[in-house]
Amino acid sequence: MSRDNETKRRFLFAALIVASLVLLTVFLREPASGTLHALRDKGAGSLTPLQSLATRAVKPFRDGYQYVGDLAGAMEENRDLKREMESLRGRVIELDEAKEENDRLKQALDFRNADIFPDGSRFVTARVIGWSPTRWQEWVRIDRGSAQGVKLNSPVVGVSPSLGDSLYGKGLVGKVVAVGENSALVQLIIDAESSVAAVAQGTRAQGIVEGTASGKLVMDYVERDQPVEVKKVVITSGSGQIYPKGIPVGIVESVGEEDVNIYKRIELRAFVDYSALEEVMVIVIESGSVQLEEQMDSVAPNEETGSGSGR
Repeated sequence: MSRDNETKRRFLFAALIVASLVLLTVFLREPASGTLHALRDKGAGSLTPLQSLATRAVKPFRDGYQYVGDLAGAMEENRDLKREMESLRGRVIELDEAKEENDRLKQALDFRNADIFPDGSRFVTARVIGWSPTRWQEWVRIDRGSAQGVKLNSPVVGVSPSLGDSLYGKGLVGKVVAVGENSALVQLIIDAESSVAAVAQGTRAQGIVEGTASGKLVMDYVERDQPVEVKKVVITSGSGQIYPKGIPVGIVESVGEEDVNIYKRIELRAFVDYSALEEVMVIVIESGSVQLEEQMDSVAPNEETGSGSGR
């Protein structure tokens, strides 16, 4: 019985193929107004509502799939843009830092070329690599030492950025108090143990600029009968064996007098912002400097200072 069913299926399949071929032949040969063409058009017209309904039913799923695909692409593009933005931001930071460093070095070069340093002076440019941990001591560590020619008691000058109404930013920093092979310790002039022989421009009143525990500068030992004007520049006087004459120290902010004190108390505003120091210049004065010898010869014996005073 199964064999009869299989024979019927084969016969039916063959009949369908023959019928399809006959209908296809007739359809292709008859004119466009023929019966088969009319049946096709009617069938397509009757299926149009079903196709429209199916299209509307599928559209949300198709739109959702497209949205997910677009969202994934947008997220990937956003990640790429963020990576590119971070890279560009890092580059901008590098360029800004390089520009600021170049500006500082240019100012330092201009300061070095100023006609205030002794002939024969050699400058060793150094980076600040460390600061004193407390306010009781004011010093910085630099990355140059004896291997680069830095010597004990060498004067140090520097340039700091001009912030707000801060002064010019170029002036005396301090002196070298300890030297290693590739590093050195610089005592700042705002240190309480520091002292610098100085003179106020204009009246030429002389005194000693000292640091204080609060980190400010005070010019002491100025005779009460010597006039000193506010906003006058104070420079190194050249007295002593460390600091050459003419290095800017600060500007007079206030002048005080007390009846019990035989000296004026003059507060200065330093030219250098010591908290913002990044590079300094160590002045190495070669032996035999004619200008320095003339400065030393012009100092009276009672004005000379010992190594402990640091003037």
